[in-house]
Amino acid sequence: MKKIMVLAVTLCIIATVAFAGGQGQGSSGQYELKISHVLPTNEPIHEALVMMGERIIERTQGAVNVQVYPNSELGNNKDNLEQIRQGANIIAIADPGYMADYVPDYGIMNGPFLYPDYTWIAKLADTAWHSEMLEQSKERGFKILAMDWYFGGRHIISDEILRTPQDLSAKGMKVRVPPNKMWIETIKAMGGAPTTLQWSEVYSGLSQGVVDAAEAPLSTIYGSKLQESKKRIALTGHFRAIVGLIMSEKYFSSMPVDLQQIVQEEVDNAGVMATTMVAESESEWQKKLEAEGVTFNEVNIKAFQDACSSVYKQFPDWTPGLYDRIKTELGN
Repeated sequence: MKKIMVLAVTLCIIATVAFAGGQGQGSSGQYELKISHVLPTNEPIHEALVMMGERIIERTQGAVNVQVYPNSELGNNKDNLEQIRQGANIIAIADPGYMADYVPDYGIMNGPFLYPDYTWIAKLADTAWHSEMLEQSKERGFKILAMDWYFGGRHIISDEILRTPQDLSAKGMKVRVPPNKMWIETIKAMGGAPTTLQWSEVYSGLSQGVVDAAEAPLSTIYGSKLQESKKRIALTGHFRAIVGLIMSEKYFSSMPVDLQQIVQEEVDNAGVMATTMVAESESEWQKKLEAEGVTFNEVNIKAFQDACSSVYKQFPDWTPGLYDRIKTELGN
């Protein structure tokens, strides 16, 4: 009987250790981080993520292993965030709009014409307001590693010359948007008819006429080869696109403090590198697109800004006075 009890206790211990060793942690104590994004591999952001992963592996001497999964290989942004909320060992690359499903006020970071230029994104991420966002995210199971990587100004690609909101509305232009309220309300205000598609479906959607236009940073337009079906880009710059790195608070907290620190430091370093790469390469992406037959046109920015002022009134879940607070925090 004593032997049976000892065997039972031993099996219980083994099962407990095996379970603890799962959930993204190897039997040798190694932690596995899967970085997931929806972009192609020729994006500057992807390059920065690969280098970041290599640095984390090197600095932790393999205690943290990192793999990057591009092109929606691990699912779309919504899928990833739900997995993360359940404790998965995934780092999702998603903009603040997706976090707004869990922390509504986060959505304002994606607001149209909010930033005078891309450097103001980092300023907002360094405010007392954003510290509150980090804490609210933590309460909902998310560790925000970063929410200030610049991803590029977003512009509209189509077959039309678009200079004012009236140009979009007069043509009844169907513009692809992600399943995100900020995008939907912004495109409505800009005169377009927002049409939801996952990014993986945009190329075929444009080619087959499901949508008439799409909006994205120039690097993404080029990397996704949208210029193969549409040849005009209106330089609306309606969003200063932001990329955030989001993982499970539970999984992050399970890592030793020294490993947490290394991961955070390398995320910060990669963010500076990625932002610089994107900012410096925007004119180069325009030249590449022009070389493939794309024509660019300037727009009446004030007309679009005025049209989009109504967007900030479409979010009843936001804290009252949020827009005014953000403008105050930014000092404008």
